[in-house]
Amino acid sequence: MESRDKKRWIIIIGIVLLTVATIVVFTVAGSKGTKSTKVKTSQTTASTTAKPTTTKPTTTQPTTVDANGSTDSVKKMIALCFDDGPGTDSTKKLVEGLKKRGAKATFFELGQMIEENPDMCKLVSKNGCEIGIHGWAHSDFTTLGASGTEKEIDDTAALIKKYTGKTPTHVRPPYGSYNDEIQELLKNKGYDMIMWNVDTLDWKTRDAEAVRSAIVSNGADGGDILCLHDIYDTTAEGVLQAVDELTKQGYKFVTISELEAARDKFVAGRIWLSAHEYYDFGSKENVAKASLTQASTAAGGAAGGSTSAGAAQGGTTAAGAAQGGKQDATDVEITWPDDAKQ
Repeated sequence: MESRDKKRWIIIIGIVLLTVATIVVFTVAGSKGTKSTKVKTSQTTASTTAKPTTTKPTTTQPTTVDANGSTDSVKKMIALCFDDGPGTDSTKKLVEGLKKRGAKATFFELGQMIEENPDMCKLVSKNGCEIGIHGWAHSDFTTLGASGTEKEIDDTAALIKKYTGKTPTHVRPPYGSYNDEIQELLKNKGYDMIMWNVDTLDWKTRDAEAVRSAIVSNGADGGDILCLHDIYDTTAEGVLQAVDELTKQGYKFVTISELEAARDKFVAGRIWLSAHEYYDFGSKENVAKASLTQASTAAGGAAGGSTSAGAAQGGTTAAGAAQGGKQDATDVEITWPDDAKQ
């Protein structure tokens, strides 16, 4: 009996020990499995968060830097632009005087004037200056419509190509007058539009000293585009005096294409008012962020005031256009008084 009970207790103790051992083994194994899973999960998370993104941040703010990384490239550049020519003696004096001084400019010529003075058109190009289109007969493009404007541009471009061998890429609308239809036409034909932010009023004063003073006082901020006319002797005299004065101060006189290349690039349909103010087709947002100071803008407004007369023609107007000096070009169409249409 005692032998039988002893065997029974041995079996019971063995079963208990086996059960305990089994429980311990499974507990340890389960603990290891859980730890391994946690480590793996942690590694996966770290790998996901550390993965670099290739998406660049976006911004709706227009850039204020040019292709060279700053505005330094244009702060000593001035773009003289001459409308309504080519003239005869005045254009010759101006072009040869600019070449002698190592200066360049852009001439926005009329088709009918090229037809009358082809040798002057050749002279402008030969002396390193650039030629743009100012229409054929100085007609307001907004009154001509798209088809009439296209003919004037094509006919004038053909003459420029004939006498210089070069195809123009810039257009300055007579009176600075245009609308969305005209802007779209120019874009589709591969032209940009060159306006101005300094009006010297040379057509009004007809005085060499007044022209010189207007250029020196208003056109030496760097990157300015000036409105002048090469059909007046007084303009030629005043311009050359101003070039002498500003060259000594380190300024460089460049063509529109040179100014564009230094500031950003050529874009068809773009409207340029200065190297710091230009607008792309379909938007009135200033691509480059206007750099005109509040003081200069206020001065232009005080001198000339503002007008909404152009609204009836389907566009907007800039302040101070009829009075000269700096202009607030937030709205980019410029209209001139009736007595300027000559």
